[in-house]
Amino acid sequence: MKILQTRIYKLSIPMHPFRIATGTMYHAQNIFIRVETDQGITGVGECSAFPMIVGETQNTCYEMAKDFAKLWKNKEALDIEARLQELDDFTAFNATIKSAFDMALYDLAARHAGLPLYKFLHGNQKPLETDLTIGIDEPEAMAAAALDYKNKGVRIIKIKLGKDGKTDLLRVQKIREAVGDSILLRLDANQGWDFETAKELLVKMGSLDIEFCE
Repeated sequence: MKILQTRIYKLSIPMHPFRIATGTMYHAQNIFIRVETDQGITGVGECSAFPMIVGETQNTCYEMAKDFAKLWKNKEALDIEARLQELDDFTAFNATIKSAFDMALYDLAARHAGLPLYKFLHGNQKPLETDLTIGIDEPEAMAAAALDYKNKGVRIIKIKLGKDGKTDLLRVQKIREAVGDSILLRLDANQGWDFETAKELLVKMGSLDIEFCE
């Protein structure tokens, strides 16, 4: 199954200002690709640039995607290992945009096999419930957002932290007070805490029933 062409799309999706420890985002800056083959099967992939963490932007992902598309033209789509090795041989790092091409290959392979992806990967079907994330804000505002999520049926909330440790503790306390004991809480400090701060805060949060902290 040969790759004929790869179509590349930029998606800039407005969002409420989303603040984490390393910066604030105003748009979801995604790249979406469609890898088309000579058998009429199309595989899709997507990535979201996160420059504060990985050093890639939507624009760098877009430019690299054009180069990757040229590398794969007329190549065998089902030889996943060889196709991904070509990307690594062509450029170091750039894992964000590589992930979109990785996804598209597995999508193609699963569609070619006539299987859902989890069966193609020899996995089992199981329920999957994700969380909704609250960006960094004043403790009262974050608690109000958490309560709104709960009232809309959300059962798992991820809390962005990583600024002032004392205020981070207050943020989590206020959110737990607002949503009660039935909601799962997860934390993500996005590299904003050093080891000692993380240890101190997590010990102090021991009574707040935190599922895990990234």
